[in-house]
Order: sequence, then C-alpha cells, then structure tokens
Amino acid sequence: MISNNSVRSTTVFVPVQSKTAVHLVQSSRFAQRLAKLLLIGLLISVLAMAFLPWQQSSRGTGQVVAYVPQERQQTIEARVKGIVARVADGLVEGSAVKQGDFILEIQPVAANLAEQLRGQQRELEMKLASADAKIDIYQENVRGFSEAAGYAVDAANQMVESARDKLEAKGLSVAGYEARKHQAGLAFERQQLMFESGITAEREVEIRKREWDVATAELEAVRQDVEALENELEARQSELEERRRIAQTKVDTAKGLLQDAIGNAATIRKEIREIAVKLDELSGLVIEASRDGTIFRMPVYERGQLINEGEPIVTIVPEVTRKAVELWVPGNDMPLVQTGQEVRLQFEGWPAVQFPGWPSVAVGTFSGIVSSIDATDNGKGQFRILIVPNEADQNEWPSERFLRQGVRVNGWVMLRRVSLGYEIWRQLNGFPVIVADEAPRKESAEPPKMPK
Repeated sequence: MISNNSVRSTTVFVPVQSKTAVHLVQSSRFAQRLAKLLLIGLLISVLAMAFLPWQQSSRGTGQVVAYVPQERQQTIEARVKGIVARVADGLVEGSAVKQGDFILEIQPVAANLAEQLRGQQRELEMKLASADAKIDIYQENVRGFSEAAGYAVDAANQMVESARDKLEAKGLSVAGYEARKHQAGLAFERQQLMFESGITAEREVEIRKREWDVATAELEAVRQDVEALENELEARQSELEERRRIAQTKVDTAKGLLQDAIGNAATIRKEIREIAVKLDELSGLVIEASRDGTIFRMPVYERGQLINEGEPIVTIVPEVTRKAVELWVPGNDMPLVQTGQEVRLQFEGWPAVQFPGWPSVAVGTFSGIVSSIDATDNGKGQFRILIVPNEADQNEWPSERFLRQGVRVNGWVMLRRVSLGYEIWRQLNGFPVIVADEAPRKESAEPPKMPK
C-alpha cells in the first residue's frame, strides 16, 4: 500500500514540475507584442520604400570664389629690376587698401637710366628722319627711272616699226623687179631665136641682152636692200631689248635701294618702340593698389631690397561684389550636369545637417544654380562647375564673414526624383543615376543627308 501510494504520488508530481518549467522559459507578453510590432513595422518600411520619394544627386567638393574674375586674388609683379626706394607707412598684411592707394616705389639699379634711354631715343629719331629722307629720294628715283624706261622703250619701238615699214615697202618692190627681169629674159631669148633665123639684126639681140642684164642687176640690188633692211630690223629689235633691259635694271636697282631704306627705317622704328616700352616701364615704378581689397601677402616690405623683373611684390584679395562656388565633379557624373540645375551647398564653418535624398528637410544648406561648366577637366578626370546663388530661394547665402574666398564647400547637384526602393536597387547594382526630366535638352541635329 505504502509503496503503491508513493508510486502514484510520484507519477502525479512529475507533470506538475514539467508544466512549470515551460512557463518559466516562455517570453513575456510584452516582448511578444513588441516583436510583432517590429515585424509589422519592418514590412511596412519595405513596402513604403517602393513609394517614398528620393532625390538623386551628384556630389562635388570645391570652394568659394568671386564670380567676377577681376575680383579674385591678384598678384602684382615687378616690371623691371630695381631697388625698393619707398614703402607706404603702416602697410602690413591684412591692411585694407583702396584702388589707387600708394604701396611702394621702385628705383632703377642703373643711375640715370631714364635719361640715357631718352638720349638713345633722340638719336634714333634723327636716324629715322634720315632714313625717311632716303626713302623719298629712292621713290623719286624709281619714278624717274620708270618714266625714262618708258620713253627709251617707246623710242626704240618707233625705230623698230620704221625699219619694219621700210622692209615691207622694199619687199613689195621685189616682185616688180622679178617680173621685169623675167620679161627682159623672154625678150632676149626671142630676139636671139630671131637672129639665128636671120630675121633680126645682131644689134637688137645686144640691146635685149643689155636690158636683161640691167633688170637682173636691179633685182639683185633690191634683194640686197631687203637683206640690209632685215639686218637693220634685227638690230633695232636687239637695241629695243637692250634698252628695255638697261632701263629695267636701273628701275630694279632703285627699288632695291628703296626697300633697303624702308627696312632700315622699320628697324629704327622697332628700336624706338622698345625704348618707349622701357620708358613706360620706368614710369610705372610706383606701385599702386589695382582694386579695393585687403593685402594678402607682401614679400617686399623694406627699403633697399633688390627686386628682379617678374618678382611678386604684393598680393591683393579684392572686395567681392558677387560670390560664387566652384565645384569639382567626377567625369562619370559630368554628362548629367546641365546649366540651370539646382545645387544644394554646405559651407565649411556653417552648421548644417544634410539629407542627400531629402533636401527639403536638410538644415543649414543653401540653394544655388549651375552657371557654367568647364569644357575640359583639370587633368585628373574632374570637371569644374560654377555655382551662383539661386535668386528664387529666399534663404540667402551667409555673409562675407563666413564666406571668404577659399572656404571649402560640399555640393549636391539635384537630378531626378525616384522612389527610395529604386535608389537602393540602383546602388546595389551599381547603375548610374538618371538625368533630370527638367534638365534642358539640346535640339536634335538634323540627320545627315545621303549622297545622291
């Protein structure tokens, strides 16, 4: 009995202990509800990613600059070699200057250099006057020789024409003398036949023979005259060419002398201009402030200091009337950037919290507009874009106290709005961003015409 009861109680007690252990290892109701809420929140977040908007952007870094190039940092260099003769009192780095304020004066190393240059200038001006006089004389010589050549050639042409006319006239008479000789010869032959037949006397034959001889002699004389006239014509033509050559030689010689005189005068004028440039440089030995601004660097600061030509004297940072930002964007994003796009800017030294995908909730950032894009990179695959303030945005850029030239800037060029899920998918797959719909597009070029 006792043993049976012990066994029964034992069998009853074991289930009670097992049920209590299961309850001890189970989570509390609060933890279970929290886990369910987190799971539901995760599912809602994943679904919301497909609909939440996301602003794509192209990030770049840069600095604040002056929009007008003349208002950027300027370095004044020495025009000539010299010695510092005078420096403005109380002028140190950081001093404010106005345009035209005296900074320092340079004295040439060579004594009386300006007076020596003026003496050389006067001597060269006298040489130039002499060269100009020679030019006038040689021009008259060229004109005179050209006119004389024309007269000589005209006279020779007249002589050639006269000889040609004589030759033509004499040549026309040859035919008549040949016909006379022919007739005299026929008459002589006829009289000779008649004499042999006993019809005529011997005297008639002698007369016809004498007439034939006279005609032959006259024809030979005319032919000799024609030959003489041909020789005369050749001589006149040779004389014409000789006169033309001599006249042209004189004209060419005069022109050569004229060109030499012109070249000499040009050389003298060049030397005079060089001396004038040197005198202008000497007149610019007083260095003045080029614009209103602040002295940034002043390596030359004491009297007696030697300055070489081209050595920097003072560096001025002008006052900025219109600020801008230059950003450097990678070449991969450069085709996506267009002028007129909005840019969100974060200035160094100005507290800001930037949300790249939601610029509307960013704090401490400012709006800008892309003004220009460089046509080439900086040699490292980065392209510079110039940003100006967005006039449509009421939140103006910080004052000059915070935006000095050279302040570092982070910028985000605003591109297209997409869903957050698409952006995560794009980032995971490494796809490029999409060009904004509102970005200006260039008109498509006309298709090339096919050859006919």
